[in-house]
Amino acid sequence: MCYTKIVVVFLFAFVTSCKKNPGVSETTKATSNDTLGLINELGFGEGRMLTISKKENIGMPKVQLSPDSIYSSYSLEDPLFTPMPAGYEDQVISFRLPKGYMAVFAENSDGTGESVCYVAVDSTINADLPARLRNNISYIRYIRINNPDKKGTGSTQDAAVLASGSQWFYGWSLNRSSFPGQQFVPMTWGKYTCNDNNVKYLVERPDVDHLLSFNEPDNTNQSNIPNIDTAVARYKIMQKTGLRLGAPVTTQDQAIGDGRWLTRFMAKAQQEKLRIDFIPVHWYDWGNQFNNKATDSLTAEAIFNRFTNYMQKVHSAYPGVPIWVTEFNANVNRSSAVIHEYFMKLASDWMNSTSYVERYAYFFPKTLPDVNSDFTLTEAGEYWKSLISTKSFNGNIVSNDTILNVN
Repeated sequence: MCYTKIVVVFLFAFVTSCKKNPGVSETTKATSNDTLGLINELGFGEGRMLTISKKENIGMPKVQLSPDSIYSSYSLEDPLFTPMPAGYEDQVISFRLPKGYMAVFAENSDGTGESVCYVAVDSTINADLPARLRNNISYIRYIRINNPDKKGTGSTQDAAVLASGSQWFYGWSLNRSSFPGQQFVPMTWGKYTCNDNNVKYLVERPDVDHLLSFNEPDNTNQSNIPNIDTAVARYKIMQKTGLRLGAPVTTQDQAIGDGRWLTRFMAKAQQEKLRIDFIPVHWYDWGNQFNNKATDSLTAEAIFNRFTNYMQKVHSAYPGVPIWVTEFNANVNRSSAVIHEYFMKLASDWMNSTSYVERYAYFFPKTLPDVNSDFTLTEAGEYWKSLISTKSFNGNIVSNDTILNVN
């Protein structure tokens, strides 16, 4: 399957995908904006140009592209949308992607259709495109990529994020700011946020490289998108951003199994050739709040076993797609700090060593908050902060055995 998960305007502005978009006026290409300190501190930025070639093995003719712009005939009257180099639309076969950058290649000028996202984490990527995309590229997004720790923060409060010290965070929203060393991950949350105004807003932000989509569309108390076709159409709009995209995140019971919301969405995604780069999940040990053992530590171990069993089932259902655990805990109805902290340790250690888990963030229940009223960390918050974490990416993200052994 083809799975590769400041202003909010509540309008729906769906633009039909088009392979060609003649008649769109040319725009001026902007240069890179070096504003995200964390990326610069990590040394990203050397060898900044993306090379695209009309031949295999990055042979001649070839041309170099600057980061940040979207190369496409599609236009949102934004200077970061610029035409493909003359003679290269539907002619690209191979490329060289520098270390510290990512590139999205897509069939259609709005970023839809056949597409792929490459991430050069450890080294430069030299590659021939997969067969489905050779001589079939009308959209390229090329930006720097950050590699924060897996452990992050989900919070609506800036002070809580700052106190956590995590290298990435989200807040079920689109328009928060990143902090030095703490990168924001926006979320469209609901269907009405998926519009061209927000595409432009996200494209113009130099501090973001990932995008979360709908929050519990199967839940009437959350984004509430029961119609899968509607979700797919709105998801396609956000593919225009060229960001690394996460699938909608459902409630625990709707992620896997016949007839479940995410199962139906992913089947439709395959038909519609959506690019899904990672799958976020929520897990709360629902139904087991009274299923406790003789001690808190034994209870936490049992919770952990159910958690890993669930995660392995999700991975089996969507193999090859990394997972973000954006909400999880030992059940909001359990108030024991010992249970939660023991489970935090077991779960984070397991996710740190599990290659298909890319990121995770604990959801602190009201009975066990992470911060006090003055936004200093509670004991539980301090414990979570103290837990070690590995990096999100284990290595380069590539596709279809296309990598070349060239310098």
